[in-house]
Amino acid sequence: MEEFYKMILVDDEDEVRGRISSKISKESGFVVVGAAGNGYDALELIEKHTPHVVLTDIKMPFIDGIELAATIKRDFPTTRVAFITGYDEFDYAREAIELNVISYLTKPITQNDITKFLQKLKIELDNEFKEKYNLEKLRKKYEETIPLVVDNYFSSFLISSRNEKGDEIENLKSYGISLDDSNYLLAFIKIERTDKSWDIMEFEKVKYSVRSAVTSILERYNQNFYSFLFNSGIVLVIKEKGKFFLKEIDSIFYEMIKMSEKFLGAKIDIGVSNMHQKFGRLAKAYQEAEKAIEYSKFLNAGRIVYINELEINKPKILSLSESDINDIVYNVKFGTENEIRNVINSIKLGALRDSKTITNYHQYMINMMNVIINFADSIEVDISEVIGGDILETMLQFSSLEQIFDWFLSTLLKLRDTNLKTKVTNSQKLLSNAIKYIDTNYGDAKMSMETVCDNLGLSISYISLLFKKNMDTTFVKYLTKVRIEKAKELLKFTGDRVVEIAANCGFKDVYYFSHCFKKYVGSSPKKYREEQN
Repeated sequence: MEEFYKMILVDDEDEVRGRISSKISKESGFVVVGAAGNGYDALELIEKHTPHVVLTDIKMPFIDGIELAATIKRDFPTTRVAFITGYDEFDYAREAIELNVISYLTKPITQNDITKFLQKLKIELDNEFKEKYNLEKLRKKYEETIPLVVDNYFSSFLISSRNEKGDEIENLKSYGISLDDSNYLLAFIKIERTDKSWDIMEFEKVKYSVRSAVTSILERYNQNFYSFLFNSGIVLVIKEKGKFFLKEIDSIFYEMIKMSEKFLGAKIDIGVSNMHQKFGRLAKAYQEAEKAIEYSKFLNAGRIVYINELEINKPKILSLSESDINDIVYNVKFGTENEIRNVINSIKLGALRDSKTITNYHQYMINMMNVIINFADSIEVDISEVIGGDILETMLQFSSLEQIFDWFLSTLLKLRDTNLKTKVTNSQKLLSNAIKYIDTNYGDAKMSMETVCDNLGLSISYISLLFKKNMDTTFVKYLTKVRIEKAKELLKFTGDRVVEIAANCGFKDVYYFSHCFKKYVGSSPKKYREEQN
């Protein structure tokens, strides 16, 4: 665990915040990393510090503690929430229970109250770190509770060329496992691995621990699923459940990514298949999920990749699975020019050395064409314009392996340069659409990240990634900036009252508008108008 657990205090009274903060000593195992006077400022601090605990008053301006707790539960699922209040009301307590709030403290809070609260919370957090995220214990727990034979049965369906395997299906049913009763999707979790950080044994430990962590999340949300290890990754088969299944499962995948990074130090990518039914479709579902991750390398589609979002109207191209081809694809996207040359030359030397086993050059040409076509297609480039003609006719002109490999390398480098120069990717187009929507609808007081996602057909996790990666900001900060800039125009060029301007710019509360305006501009709306005239 970290040396101290991080805490953020939220209360609209400065005196209360200071008094509580003074009662929290380092000997308690907690440290206050930030304090806020309202829920909006608290969210900014939470995003900045990713605290373990948020201790918040219920009664506050702008958004109350219940709304803040609901937002934290949705966007920061690993952060715990405790309430402070002078209002001992049953309805609030009931909502707090539904939001998994860990404690309910009543003002005035004494030193004894704080001490007992922190002692109990520290024990819970220590146990969580020791029991839930200890790599060795997680692996042992997995080995003791999940029969290895189930993994083997599932794996056999992914590599089998037959549609059904009757005996194995019956054996799986004896374990209570069936895929004939509902639709399901398959998710393939790929763990980012570097030779410098993990050796083989360490990677196996991390793989088992990630599996245990993601299955515990699915269990907490009462999902009906099966999990097993396959091909150096983790496969999840999740049955459809409820009207909003796809929206809920996207949120769950986002939590898996954050949980793995925060507690296990592991970066994961998740490829997701289309909906399928029955065991005979498992192999197809896995191919879709694996292909989604491969596409993501080219399309910069984020950490959660849905095959149905990537393959709409895309031509079906021969898939590639050879390790040397995968090395080429990876280096063309992420490597330097020297690294690309090295991997191509290495494969070339091996091919020339083993040329006795090759009856003709067609297999190499087919593999190379598919690499080139797949990459060109992923970056939306017309390959005929790059090579100056038809790719098949061009390759049939060569009479030796050496000529083929030299042309292959040259073409890949051209495509790589084209990709670097034309960086208008799908993600940038989607971000542009999101910005356009915000700029057009900023006056809607009900606008949220969720409404923007629903209108544009995007996931919350993806749009958060777009704002953070491409604009170095958050959705909330950008929306606030747009609203304040429009408010400045109205204050300067119209005679509208401040309350009218606040409403026209999407602020439900004129006092919160004034708070945000002063924080952003440095002066109140009234003073700003006077300075402009």
